[in-house]
Amino acid sequence: MTLTRFYKTLGTTALFGLSLALLSGCASQDDGDSYSLSAPVAAGQAIQIDHMISHIPGQAWRLTYRSSDARNPKQLVRVSAEVLIPRGTPPAGGWPVLAWGHGESGLHLTCAPSVMGLGTVQEHFYAPWLQQGFAIVATDYPGLGEPGDALLLNARSEGMSMLDSVRAAHARFPSISLTTVLSGHSQGAQTALAAAAMAATYAPQLHIVGTVAVAPPYLDAQGVQDLLHPRNPHSFSPAVPELLSLGASLSQADPSFDPNAVFTTRALALMHDAATTCSSDFFPMAHRSGLTPASTLRPDAEAVLTPALKWAEYPSLSLSTPVMIATGTQDIHSYPNEQQRLVSALCAAGTSVTHHTYGGASHNGTLSAVTTDAHTFVRTLMSGQTPPSSCPAR
Repeated sequence: MTLTRFYKTLGTTALFGLSLALLSGCASQDDGDSYSLSAPVAAGQAIQIDHMISHIPGQAWRLTYRSSDARNPKQLVRVSAEVLIPRGTPPAGGWPVLAWGHGESGLHLTCAPSVMGLGTVQEHFYAPWLQQGFAIVATDYPGLGEPGDALLLNARSEGMSMLDSVRAAHARFPSISLTTVLSGHSQGAQTALAAAAMAATYAPQLHIVGTVAVAPPYLDAQGVQDLLHPRNPHSFSPAVPELLSLGASLSQADPSFDPNAVFTTRALALMHDAATTCSSDFFPMAHRSGLTPASTLRPDAEAVLTPALKWAEYPSLSLSTPVMIATGTQDIHSYPNEQQRLVSALCAAGTSVTHHTYGGASHNGTLSAVTTDAHTFVRTLMSGQTPPSSCPAR
């Protein structure tokens, strides 16, 4: 039985509490609302930390903190994150931070990595960074891990939650510095790029040295058309679960959204499943359904989906710190030509971009392929040097 089906069987509320109990290896440290009695409630404020069981070379914690609501700047949302701290004595100023954004995991709060726990794949990815002396702060994004609406691919929501996770971790863990590398895969790559765009004004106390974006999406005008009208509309493609998940996310965020105007009768039931099923189960579920892009969408779908397609836009492509983009040539989720357009747009905006392409690498395979180059890129940044740019000379 999959973990998602296990959640459904036992009931979301009961299992969520059980999951946190299993993840906690010691008593939690909860500031709760008592913290706000002595300090203004603000974005980037830590609420609670719980020890997590793991086999990483260091300590793991689940952090709950406050971040800004992307739909209402006067409101805050409660978000969770994983915080991993290396063994040993931190350097002067504290451990530098790798702020990590995960790829799509689903829309339900139980799909959060901090609730699922540190699995073998995560531990293998995190271990080399910890061994190189980086603390890791990995946001779950709003709506995952804590109650709220999951705004899938909302660049501002993701970016603010990443920046606030680092601020909250620094406030609660004295061994963590403000020197930060932003990084992520897929949805998380969008998160990192959005965070880089907003950091100077939203979280100016952070010292951002650069960004590593692995397989980032780019929903420009062409990207939207490729998503809504793929090359083979009568064959299954990753566009099907992506569109259904965007519809489910928009349905949560906007009560006026009418999914009947976007999805066919066959697709509607599956859209509702997207709100409660984690990606590892939902993608094969969508594949087995027999739906194709042509049998999923109604003719006027683009106009009704426009709010979700707009919130996926990057806040800015003019970034003040260097960026590395990693592209797999066999990526069918974020097409290579889509990522090349993003590189070109970043370069045109004046951003210094190092672009690596990996022959034969799939969407997920790119994350493994990029390891050596990502570490080299980050070491160059940390030494105070600028990595070589792939942008045309000006």
